[in-house]
Formats: sequence, C-alpha cells, structure tokens
Amino acid sequence: MRIGVVSDTHDRQEAVAEAVRLLMEQEVELILHCGDIESPDTVRAFRPVPTHFVFGNWDKDKNRLAAAIKDVGGTHYDSFGALTLGDKRIAWVHSHERHQLRQLENADFFDYVFYGHTHVREQHRTGRTLVANPGALFRANPKTCIVLDVATGEIKPIIVLGKTAGSVASAPAVPAPSDESAGSIVVPPGVVPDAPLPPPTPG
Repeated sequence: MRIGVVSDTHDRQEAVAEAVRLLMEQEVELILHCGDIESPDTVRAFRPVPTHFVFGNWDKDKNRLAAAIKDVGGTHYDSFGALTLGDKRIAWVHSHERHQLRQLENADFFDYVFYGHTHVREQHRTGRTLVANPGALFRANPKTCIVLDVATGEIKPIIVLGKTAGSVASAPAVPAPSDESAGSIVVPPGVVPDAPLPPPTPG
C-alpha cells in the first residue's frame, strides 16, 4: 500500500491540484494532510483520493473545514491523527504545539510520525520511529510532498512544480533525506528543481 503525505497547502490551489495529480500517478490509496489547509476550496481538491486531515494553526474555521472534509468523503482529526495500516502504526500532527510532536516521536509506539508547520522537508529516526516532514506547497522551494510505501518502508519525495518552474535550466539537485529508507526524488523529465532557499518562518 502507498500513501501520500502533504502539509501546509495554504490555499495554493494550483500547487494542491498538481500534488494530488502526482500522488495519483504514484497510485497512492490515501493521503494524510498535516495541517494548514485554510479553506474548503483546498479540501475539495482532495476529492479524488481518500484524505485524512489534521488542523494547523492557520485552520481558523474548523467547522467549515470539517463540513467540507465530510462532503468529499475525507476524515478529520483535531490535533493529531493515528492509523494502523497493515502492521504499521502511523501518526501525523501539524506540530505548532511542539509537545505533541515530541510525545508522538518519543512514545516508542509508532512506526511513522509525520508533521508539518516548518515548511522544510526532513526526516530522521528516533528509536523505532521514522519521523518525517513532507515539506510544504507554499513558501517552500522546492514545493514537496512524499509517498510512503507501507510494505517496503520506502519514502519517496515528490517535487511539485508550478507553471513557471519548468524554465529553470540548471540548479543543484535536492539533497536526499538522511535515512536509509529514502527513495528517489520524483520530478518531471527534463526539469531540474530550484535550489532550496533558507528555511522559511513557520506558517
């Protein structure tokens, strides 16, 4: 089973639509959203794939978001979500409340913990738990999400390009995350991603 993980979409409709399209190309069966959705319009972009959302600090109108999530057949959780897929325990959180991420990471219970908020893609291991941030679809360069193959443990970063990103002729490749389970970076043929910028201020 493959799942997609996204975060910090912040109403960027074009980037969200492209991310969902790319995740569908990777044949994901569900998507986890790590928060900062912002509006029901963004929720509706996830209609093609069953999506589980948590709320972030920019998700102000939770009632409207919850109604939109229900309308598209998704599931929402307030502060953090948890699922068991096969024999793997997975949790995800926005992480603006830092204690939640620390508790999930150090519980020695989950196989995977995903988080957002920082707009910076990274992954590391704490004991049995692989902790990963998929990056963001707003205020991130490049914009990224990830695919987890639950059966093999491979995590594959996906670069999400906008209409003008294809004009880049040459730039350094994005460094692979520092974990043995990282997969190859998926990017459209003939396109080199922009070089990463310094970490942005959390959204």
